[in-house]
Amino acid sequence: MADDDDDTVYCDIQMPLAQGRELLELVNALRESKAHPRLDKVFEHMQYELSNSNDNNENPPTWGTSCQ
Repeated sequence: MADDDDDTVYCDIQMPLAQGRELLELVNALRESKAHPRLDKVFEHMQYELSNSNDNNENPPTWGTSCQ
């Protein structure tokens, strides 16, 4: 049972890379519009997470992939 004092919402969403790019564009536009100031920090976190995830898919790290 959840703690009644915790009102934090968690969201873990998986999508194809193309949708991740599109969602990032949408979040960027929403944040830049300043139409939802109470969500600015949420948009900022979404931008960070989507940017990192998209970048890791487009440019996977090379460390640990070479055989010696």
